[in-house]
Amino acid sequence: MKTPVSGSRPQTRPVETPEPVRPRNELKTPPPPPPARADTSGVSGFDTGKGRGPGVALNAPVKAPAPGNVPTPGSFPTVADVKSISAMQDPVARNHAITQGYSDLSAAMGKLVGDDNANWATFGTWASKQAGVSIRGEDMPKFLTDALKGADNLLGPLAKVDDVLRKVGLPALPIGDIGAAGNEALQGVSKAIADGNQFVFNEIGQEFARFIDTFQGDTKYDAAKVQKYLDGFPQDKPLLKEAFGHYAQAMFEKDPNKKAELMLMANDKVGLHEQTQLQPFVEKALNAPVKETMRKVLKESIEASINALPFPANLAGQAALKTGLVDAALNPVVDAAAGVFRRVATEHMMKLAVPGGALKIGNDLPPPAGMESTLFPPHLRSIQNPELKALLGKLDHSADSLKGTGAKDWSRLDQRMDYIIDLFRTRQSDPHLFDPPYGRTGTYPLPNAPRGN
Repeated sequence: MKTPVSGSRPQTRPVETPEPVRPRNELKTPPPPPPARADTSGVSGFDTGKGRGPGVALNAPVKAPAPGNVPTPGSFPTVADVKSISAMQDPVARNHAITQGYSDLSAAMGKLVGDDNANWATFGTWASKQAGVSIRGEDMPKFLTDALKGADNLLGPLAKVDDVLRKVGLPALPIGDIGAAGNEALQGVSKAIADGNQFVFNEIGQEFARFIDTFQGDTKYDAAKVQKYLDGFPQDKPLLKEAFGHYAQAMFEKDPNKKAELMLMANDKVGLHEQTQLQPFVEKALNAPVKETMRKVLKESIEASINALPFPANLAGQAALKTGLVDAALNPVVDAAAGVFRRVATEHMMKLAVPGGALKIGNDLPPPAGMESTLFPPHLRSIQNPELKALLGKLDHSADSLKGTGAKDWSRLDQRMDYIIDLFRTRQSDPHLFDPPYGRTGTYPLPNAPRGN
C-alpha cells in the first residue's frame, strides 16, 4: 500500500456515517444492490494501482487542519523552484519534475487547508502524470500501426497507390511508411502537450508556492493579511485571485459543508483559468498539421525509391511525380490515414489520470465506486453557496448528474469544463488522490534543475 503524503487517512466506514455537522444527503431511496461486475466503460487501465490497500470511503467526516501546521522546508517547491523546474529543457525530465512538484505542493497545501478535500494541485498531479504518457509517446507507434492495418477505409486508397507504384516499377507502399508518417505527426502533438504542461505549472505552481509561503503557520484568519496577499495578483488573473481567496477562507472554516464548497469553488476557478490559458495549446495539439506531415513523409519515401531506380527505369517514376499522378493517388490515402491518426491520438491521449485508472474523457464520467446512486460525497451533494451555485450553473450542463459529461470535442472549452467540474466534485474527498505519483516525496531544490531564474 502506498504511503500517504501527509496526515493520517480515514478508515473505511459505512456510506452514511453520522457526523457532528450533518452531510447534505437528500437521497432517501436506498441504493440498488451492487452490480455483479463494475461498469468500467469510462475507465482504462492506465494505472492499475497494484499493491494498493483496500479502498477508503470517500465520505469520511472533514477534519480541520491542526492550527499552525507548517510544511517541512525543502519538502515542496518554492516559487524559485517552480521557475527552475519550468526552465528544464528535457521535456520528459521536466514533466516528471512537474508531476512530483504538483504532488508536493498538494501535500503542503493539505497541511494548511486539510487533506479531506483535494486542492487543484492534487488533481494537477494526476493530469500531469497522464500528460507524461503522451509526451513520451508510450506505446503509440505500435498502437497506430495496428490501427492502420485494420482500417477498412484505408485499404481501397492504398491499393490505388500501389497500382501507380507498380506501373513505375516500384513495390507497394509499406504500411510502415504510413506509421512513420503518423509518428512524425505525433511528435508535434506531444510537443504541444509538453509546452502546455510547462506553461501551466510555471504560472499556477508559483501561486500555490506563494500561498504556502504566505500562510504557513497561521493559526487564525487574518483579513488584512489575506487582502494584502490577494493584492499581489495581476489584474489579468481575476479567477486565480478569487480562487486563492477561497482557499484562504477554507483554512479556518469549521463547517465541513461550507469548507467543502469553498474548496470546490476554488478548484473550479483555478481549473477554468487553467483551461482558458491552455486553449491555444489544446487547439495546436488537436489541429496539428497531420495531413501535411503525412503527405510529406510518404511523398519523400516514394521520391527516394524512384531516384534509386537505374536509368532509364526511373524516368516513368519522375514523370509521375511531375504530372501530379503520385499526389493524386496519395491524397485519399493521406485523408484516410489522418482520420485514423486523429481517432487513435484522441483515444490514446485524451484521458485524465486518477489513481487506479485513467478516465476516458470522451465517455460520461463514471461515479466513484460505492457512489453509484449518490454520485457526490456527502458535503457536496446539495450546493448551498450562492456563488458556487452560479458558477456551476454556467459550467455544468447537467446539474447534479453525470449524464452528458463526455467531451466529444476536447478542443471546446465548455465541453472540457463540463467534464472537469464534475470530476472535481465527485472525487474531491478521495484520499488516494494524495498518494505520491511515483511512490515518494521530492526534495527541493532539485539538483538537476537550472537555478538563478
